[in-house]
Amino acid sequence: MKHHPIRTPQSYPFWLRSTLILIGLSLLFVVMSYGKFILMPLAFAAFLSMLLNPIVSKLESWKLGRAFSIIITLLLVVIIFAGIVSLISAQFVQFAERVPEVTERLKTVTSDGIQFLEETVGITEEQRSDYIQQGLTNLIDKSGQYMSTIVGATTNAFTLMSLLPIFIFFMLYYREMYQTFFRKLFERKDSHSQIDDVLVNVQDVTQNYLVGMLTVIGILAVLNTTGLFLIGLEHAIFFGVFASLLAVIPYIGIIIGALPPLLFAFLLGDSLLTPLLVIAVFGTVQFLEGNFISPRIVGSKVSINPFMAMLALIIGGEVWGISGMILFVPLIGILRVIFEEIDGLKPYGYLLGNRIEYETDKQISE
Repeated sequence: MKHHPIRTPQSYPFWLRSTLILIGLSLLFVVMSYGKFILMPLAFAAFLSMLLNPIVSKLESWKLGRAFSIIITLLLVVIIFAGIVSLISAQFVQFAERVPEVTERLKTVTSDGIQFLEETVGITEEQRSDYIQQGLTNLIDKSGQYMSTIVGATTNAFTLMSLLPIFIFFMLYYREMYQTFFRKLFERKDSHSQIDDVLVNVQDVTQNYLVGMLTVIGILAVLNTTGLFLIGLEHAIFFGVFASLLAVIPYIGIIIGALPPLLFAFLLGDSLLTPLLVIAVFGTVQFLEGNFISPRIVGSKVSINPFMAMLALIIGGEVWGISGMILFVPLIGILRVIFEEIDGLKPYGYLLGNRIEYETDKQISE
């Protein structure tokens, strides 16, 4: 049977199409900003559903029933997640015992810094008191805002955790219905196979990306922990696992994860060599991750160019905060797959991708 690509409506003038695209993007930004309370858990649930779908399908093949298979899969996920949290919590309890010592050391360093500024810049004791008083006033004024932000983030986290299992259950239970829905969006019957191909490609991209990221996180946890152990840093497991988990935030996650062990080594280390060694460990791991680990494991699973990934990171952080920074990169990869299957959107799919093609004037004229 002849293969028919998904067709787009007849072309309109460039100025009209550009205006409609701009209006559409603006409306999308508004909807995603104000609807994040429901769209964000739905996005997480959709990604996790595509990740867990092969497990559910395998259990279904054992004649366990769809509902029971989904429940067993969710229980396995909860058990694994609880084990990881328990491991991190145990390490965090040990680290928490050193917090008072870190606080006292930080006070000492701050006092020494102020004294150095007095001697170098010539700040008087009266000016120092004014600066401290002004700083305390600003801290008190903003404390309410900080507390509101923390409470809001905690509430959102609990809401997300409570809604996720429900959303995942129904997405897995009615997964054929969504495929039929997309088929019904198109009147042309000969485009059904094309729609099925797009849906399969989207699921493959998502599954491969998530599995690849989990593998990368595991490898980074081992490398970080081993490196910190070798330089003799305390609580190496906690710092190593914590930094690896932040790798879900592309580019900047591992840098943020390196700050706590660097600060700990600077405040409680025996010499300045320890923080330098921490920088060396995370610098080496970052080099290996960026040049060998992620390209080989994740590779072209999402296959978007770094510039678009950075834009997705910034926009995602602005719209949905940390969750957006995690979700928007694979979302851009999914959009690339969809765009490359639609004639009118193929240029945008090429722009999002990481494959550079140069066309000569002769090829363009043809």
